Amino acid sequence: RCNLLWSAPRTLMIGWIDTIRICIIRKRSQVELQTRDVTEYLVDPIHTFPTDYYISGLGPFNEQLVLLGVPKECDPETNKPHRPVLIVGDYKDCGELCEISTDHLNIRGFDAYSCNDYHLDMLIEENRFFIVSPKEIIIASPTDIDDKVKWLTENGRFEKAIIVLEEVGGKTTKNSVVTVGQQYLDYLLSEKLYDDAAILCARICKNDKILWENQILKFKEVDQLRAISPYVPKTP
Repeated sequence: RCNLLWSAPRTLMIGWIDTIRICIIRKRSQVELQTRDVTEYLVDPIHTFPTDYYISGLGPFNEQLVLLGVPKECDPETNKPHRPVLIVGDYKDCGELCEISTDHLNIRGFDAYSCNDYHLDMLIEENRFFIVSPKEIIIASPTDIDDKVKWLTENGRFEKAIIVLEEVGGKTTKNSVVTVGQQYLDYLLSEKLYDDAAILCARICKNDKILWENQILKFKEVDQLRAISPYVPKTP
């Protein structure tokens, strides 16, 4: 199935089998119009590149593109189609599709579907994408810092979550180094990693007296005041 999408008033994206072509609608110059019997406008391909997938849909994403596709080769163990993939890729400076992120979608019944059984629709202004299959619809949108922090903490990667927050100034509208740090601290204490928990206290509490008092009480509850005492700020 040929996929056609206007990504801008005069920019047409075409996905055909496994090839993507980006075209602009260009007005011919006066010289062209005077010397030849041609139409006033023409379709000018500016990017053409193959992919490793059979294309089910495509669309714009800021200066990049989104591709919904199915790997060309079947699963060697089952000889059935692979899961469809949703790819964010760059193409303007690559001369080909340079994959930035690739997500394998958990679609029910995927092993019985072909690329023509999927469809990609979108709200371009909101960067929101709808992956349509015979049995379900998946809504996809770009993740923000809070989404990333939530995923990291839910998967026990507290240290990485703290680093992500530190890189954006220590807090967002929903999370902060302090709130995530306290979750991490509770986890370390539950695992009896008292020395690591004490070092973390110094990192998140800094000179906050109330915060220090609250964390010290946690160490007292597990009879580990000795572990945290070297890190508690000394008042003159």
